[in-house]
Amino acid sequence: MKKTFFFILLFLLFTIPSTAFASHYDLDDIDIIPAEITQKLTAANVSNTEELFAMLMKKSGRDEFSAKYGMPADEVEKLAKKLELMQIVGVGPKAATLLQLSGIQSLKALTEASPNELLDTLQRVNREQNITGVQPDLTVVRDWIEKSKKVVNHMQ
Repeated sequence: MKKTFFFILLFLLFTIPSTAFASHYDLDDIDIIPAEITQKLTAANVSNTEELFAMLMKKSGRDEFSAKYGMPADEVEKLAKKLELMQIVGVGPKAATLLQLSGIQSLKALTEASPNELLDTLQRVNREQNITGVQPDLTVVRDWIEKSKKVVNHMQ
């Protein structure tokens, strides 16, 4: 019985297509918003990037967040766009920052990017600004672009 269950589980792991969604980060573990706002969000039961993005996905949510937490509207907009990019498996806070500094401000922009051109830009920006210790390669960039096409939660 245990062997059968194990083989079924293995079969499912290898046959069910993976989703394009990332595991989300606890807000306490990353530095994308000021600590005092993180504390207020945690007190309001918003503890990870998935929950924060849900709040910021709509324009009305971004306006409300800006007013409630005292964060300038342009910073809230930039944060929401970073969180939108972070929905892609393999795109964490540093990769999202690198994408933004390379001109990719949204999932839509990523889906339309040329892998070779984007790679050149990412590598140049990363050399200049030292965002991450690992340079992306063409396989990673192509993967991000393909996964971005599968994400359904886009900013409004």
